[in-house]
Amino acid sequence: MTPESPRDAGSVSVMVAILVPTLLLVVALVVDGSAQLRAIARADALAAEAARAANTAVDTRNLAVRIDTAAAARTAADYLTRAGHSGQVTLVGSRAVRVTVTVTEPTTIGLLGGSVQATGTALAELGVGVRDGGLP
Repeated sequence: MTPESPRDAGSVSVMVAILVPTLLLVVALVVDGSAQLRAIARADALAAEAARAANTAVDTRNLAVRIDTAAAARTAADYLTRAGHSGQVTLVGSRAVRVTVTVTEPTTIGLLGGSVQATGTALAELGVGVRDGGLP
């Protein structure tokens, strides 16, 4: 006589066969999603730093302090070139610079594709002097 096998024999292997691929998919999404977050953070940081660099090109030859537009655009573009990225520099009036940068980061696993892109935009406004707690 052979002993009778229990009715739930093999039920753990079915559960494992469903859970393991699901958990692997979640891990892959988290790892590749972190590449997207890194790209967003890098694009924002590059745009902000390039805009700040552009604001160092101050024209003090006149009574009103303003940005030297040619030098500001050149300074921001040089910063982005040294960082290894290209971007768009826009002068907003005589006291502000807007920089837009697109960054491409490779993904580790590739579930979301081979790479992810993010665009960062920053606006830096020239503030000179302090009056009533706010800058002009």
